[in-house]
Amino acid sequence: MIKVGVIGVGSMGQHHARIYSSMNEVKLIGITDVEEKRAEELALRYRTKAYKDYRELLKQDLDAVSIAVPTSLHEKIALDAIEYNCNVLIEKPITHTIKSAKRVIIVAERHDVKLMVGHVERFNPIVPVIMREIENDNVILLEITRVGPLPPRVKDVGVVVDLAIHDIDLIRYLSNCEPKVIRSVVSRSLSDKEDSAILLFEMEKGTIARLTANWLTPFKVRKITVATERKFIEGDFITQKVTEYSRYSEDGSYVTKGVNVPYAEPLGLELEAFIDAIKNGTVPPVTGEDGLRALEIALTALELAYKRKEC
Repeated sequence: MIKVGVIGVGSMGQHHARIYSSMNEVKLIGITDVEEKRAEELALRYRTKAYKDYRELLKQDLDAVSIAVPTSLHEKIALDAIEYNCNVLIEKPITHTIKSAKRVIIVAERHDVKLMVGHVERFNPIVPVIMREIENDNVILLEITRVGPLPPRVKDVGVVVDLAIHDIDLIRYLSNCEPKVIRSVVSRSLSDKEDSAILLFEMEKGTIARLTANWLTPFKVRKITVATERKFIEGDFITQKVTEYSRYSEDGSYVTKGVNVPYAEPLGLELEAFIDAIKNGTVPPVTGEDGLRALEIALTALELAYKRKEC
């Protein structure tokens, strides 16, 4: 049995606890949260124990822990977990600064523990389907829209580091290369953090990627489109549907094909991958370096956007 714990059981962490509690060969040893009553209620629901202090949970000889707390606390808690030789999954972003992310990666390597970053959209079932459909094509344009209302849980980062970073990771993953040109525009209206952003990337292999993220839209949209020389693909991360358009004719007609997607909960697949890496001694599918690179690109985009404003 892999013994796990969850530190932070808010909007995301509660689902880590739920899924761990139902996994075979995994025992949820305990959970902890600054809101003690909430932790106690969830511990009762998922048949585990609530700890008042996360350090007490770390003393329970855990094999792994999920960290789902505010971004500014990621480094401290991750380093404490690693000191207990505990494998760590950190919800994205890896940390709040490049320096702190590098420190976590180095210490994890020194202790020979697994470090995985929770870029959950990689595990959305539409992603491998889209990758299969574009495998032999030259991708010309890739666009992702991720918008919705401001979530009350977010207080210490803006829309780029909290929301668009999902898609920064995805464009690296789907294109299998890095951005060579970055352009960005952001705005602030709801708080001192940016709440709207448009990011434009030219990738090393020539693909153009455009990301749109905001906390201004009153409903959630999570969609991706990919244009190649032969087809145009639309995917919806929420409904997990993929549609392919091809064979364009001069009369305006084209062929539409619904692509089969096996429905699954992305977080469940992510946690299974994390546990499998621990059991099999393999590299986690989203490494600390992946999380660091996504953060570097996000912070670069922000820096460029604010420099433009100064001009």
